[in-house]
Amino acid sequence: MTREELLARIDEEGEFQVQYFDAKPVMISALRAVVELHKPHLFGVGEIICTGCSSGTEWTIDYPCETIQAIEEELK
Repeated sequence: MTREELLARIDEEGEFQVQYFDAKPVMISALRAVVELHKPHLFGVGEIICTGCSSGTEWTIDYPCETIQAIEEELK
C-alpha cells in the first residue's frame, strides 16, 4: 500500500477504535508520527529509501522498511 493509503488506514482504524473501544487518541497519533518519520525518498537512480532509517549516504534502508512493513501487516 502507498504511504497515503497507510495513513488513511491508520486514521480509519483509529476512528473506529476511539468510537467503539474507548481507545486513546494519543496512541493513534503516535502511530501516525512513526509513519510520518519513515517516508520514502528517491535516492540515486530508481532506488527508494526510508528517510527514518537511512543516514545520509553512509547507509541506506530500502522503503518500505521493516517498521512500515510491520505496521502494514498489523493493519491487514
